[in-house]
Amino acid sequence: MKLKKLALCTVSMLTVFALGACSKDDTNKKSSGKTEISMLIGKEEIANELDEAISKYNDSQDKYQVKVIPLAGQNSTEKITSLYASKNAPVLMNTGVYTELEQWKDKFLDLSDMELVTHIDKKYLEAGTVDGKVIGIPTTIEAFGFLYNQEVLDKASGGKFNPSSVKTRQDLKTLMANIEKQTEKSAVEISPMDWSLGAHYSNLLFTDQSENKDQRYAFMDQMMNGKENLMNNDVYNNWIDTFDLMKKNNMSQSSPLSSDYDAATMALANGEIGLWFMGNWAYPQLKEANPETKYGILPVPISDKVNAYGNDQISVGVPQTWAIDGEQSSKEEQDGAKDFINWLYETEEGQEYYVNKMGFIPINDNAKVEPNDELSKQILNYVKEDKTLEWMNAQYPPTAFPAMGASLQKYLSGEIDRKELAQELEDYWKTSAK
Repeated sequence: MKLKKLALCTVSMLTVFALGACSKDDTNKKSSGKTEISMLIGKEEIANELDEAISKYNDSQDKYQVKVIPLAGQNSTEKITSLYASKNAPVLMNTGVYTELEQWKDKFLDLSDMELVTHIDKKYLEAGTVDGKVIGIPTTIEAFGFLYNQEVLDKASGGKFNPSSVKTRQDLKTLMANIEKQTEKSAVEISPMDWSLGAHYSNLLFTDQSENKDQRYAFMDQMMNGKENLMNNDVYNNWIDTFDLMKKNNMSQSSPLSSDYDAATMALANGEIGLWFMGNWAYPQLKEANPETKYGILPVPISDKVNAYGNDQISVGVPQTWAIDGEQSSKEEQDGAKDFINWLYETEEGQEYYVNKMGFIPINDNAKVEPNDELSKQILNYVKEDKTLEWMNAQYPPTAFPAMGASLQKYLSGEIDRKELAQELEDYWKTSAK
């Protein structure tokens, strides 16, 4: 989402659901007799589809009425904090993962006894588990890498583009050159938002360190302890070499920090670029921009060695979880929130909205609806083939992605060089990340 964090979402997506300035007790029951389930969520790219899903759910039964609370310019953490302080906590919330959930562990309901939990792989449930309790049910899985326009890459390849043809950074370099030569379009777009650079691109620096999880986290510990010299780290230098290749072929290289998300969406949808470093959360907007375009996803190879770890894997993780208030909500409201979640995940009607309209990838093994878009199908194939990289960014300290994002923005714009970037990253981790 755009890990993408909920903080990035705006009030405009949800104004049609705005709650009046009344107390929780006043809004618990509508005149229709339905119990109102207040929901806090912020994924701007699925606003219309979410509206439709909620409307369909509300019309489908006579017990509950889901109504969304707008963020009103705040991020989700700020909004949840203020609503708890005013004794008006949302019943159902779409919130963070791992350590981000820990601050709410005494307020969120333990959902471990929901049958749905038994149908979700434990490796995904970990994202919503605190102190052995499932207090957040994974929303979906998301993936990031190079999204590509199938038509542009077909033309650049002189036939049907084969994703497995990109095995190394040299292969990526050749593909970019062919895009520009054969199509006269730009090869790639780098979106300079701090979450895209500081959470997503930075993830490759950490997760590509080793196929062994313990060694990956040992590297993170070394960074925190100030014992890592990035200029002597092969993965760091390969990571920057790939970024330099992206910079050289960036559509917005003349003004790299001026590019915005919406413009990049239109550029990929309309075939003005072949590649965009982004995630599948962009698919609903891409589809809306050009329903006829077909998309795929490529790994980001940072090595010229064939079969190097990370070269043929995409980053896959749980972006957010569903949580239910266990402190200020009634049992009836909590049951209503669970009913809505079950409707989305386990009924064919709900899943049709969830999977094929919102673009979410189903993660429960009893899912009745499979994605019908090629992008989601490709991601599921990477998962089935175990060609995925860990989202280590989900374990970052809260200030990490903005800080690293700011440093990468300076590197992208030419304000600092490779050595200075290494120093800034080292300084952050050893002074601020503890």
